[in-house]
Amino acid sequence: MSKAQFTIAYDGEALRDGTMDVRALAPALLAVGQLIDAANSALNGKDTNIAVKVRATHPGCFNIDLDIIQTVARQIVGFLKGDEATAASNLLALLGGASGGATGLFLLIKKLRGQKPEKVERLDADTVRITHGSTTLIVPLKVMQLYRDLAVRDAAEKVVYEPLLSEGIDTFIAFKGHADPFIINDEEAFVFKKPEDEEHVLLDDVRRSAFSIVALAFKHDNKWRLYDGNSQISATINDLEFLSKVNNNEVSFSKGDVLICDVRVRQMQSADTLRTEYTVEKVVDHKPAARQLRLNIEEPTPPVGPQTDRYENWE
Repeated sequence: MSKAQFTIAYDGEALRDGTMDVRALAPALLAVGQLIDAANSALNGKDTNIAVKVRATHPGCFNIDLDIIQTVARQIVGFLKGDEATAASNLLALLGGASGGATGLFLLIKKLRGQKPEKVERLDADTVRITHGSTTLIVPLKVMQLYRDLAVRDAAEKVVYEPLLSEGIDTFIAFKGHADPFIINDEEAFVFKKPEDEEHVLLDDVRRSAFSIVALAFKHDNKWRLYDGNSQISATINDLEFLSKVNNNEVSFSKGDVLICDVRVRQMQSADTLRTEYTVEKVVDHKPAARQLRLNIEEPTPPVGPQTDRYENWE
């Protein structure tokens, strides 16, 4: 079992008497647990279990002393490349930064202002160089892994950013006593907001389909609701020629009309969702609803033989 201690503190006028509103404190404490748990999972998978326990506070601003207790499922903690006794301490170093100026997760978020780096170069098995604008940082690969992990970033937002939204709380201090303290104020805390989930395109295909019209949209960028006989979709119309005809009343629609369309179908995956987007690239044909019964009426056959001249109007 590995154990380490660290302190986080919130400061501001509302905390001068050494108390903190439980509605601000409780989510922050839960988020600290989520942050440590997410970081441990991101770096070590299911090899370790981890717990965060709260110790007594000190007067002044609102300090929260915490213990990290890490139970190792295997004898060697792979990502730490050290013995079990220092495992929890090294995890804290990756989050907050060790003494001597090493960059941990919190400092990396602050220096990059929460943005995606422009360039990441692998220097060796354990180190990367990060470039963003005029900023160049050399950080442990494991810190970069934490920076990319959405569960870690979500918990970091709840620990740092959300408490500083409360009136009278304007400063967050972390890892006092373990390493050089990390300090951030309410004016720059926005950099800890979790980045938007990036979507990855799984499918991008154009297909021809027939649709009946459920609802039209005449405002720009509004979507039409179409029905393919099986399901209803919302589609953006990109056929400018067709839209011009609609806007100029050159075409009209009635119930039962069918559009033959070339439709682009794009399916995107984010961290926890699958999204499908439909775009009508071209309206190939507009088939009005049937107004009469469809009957096969055979044309008369012209007579043959000597009497043909009596039917000169056949041609």
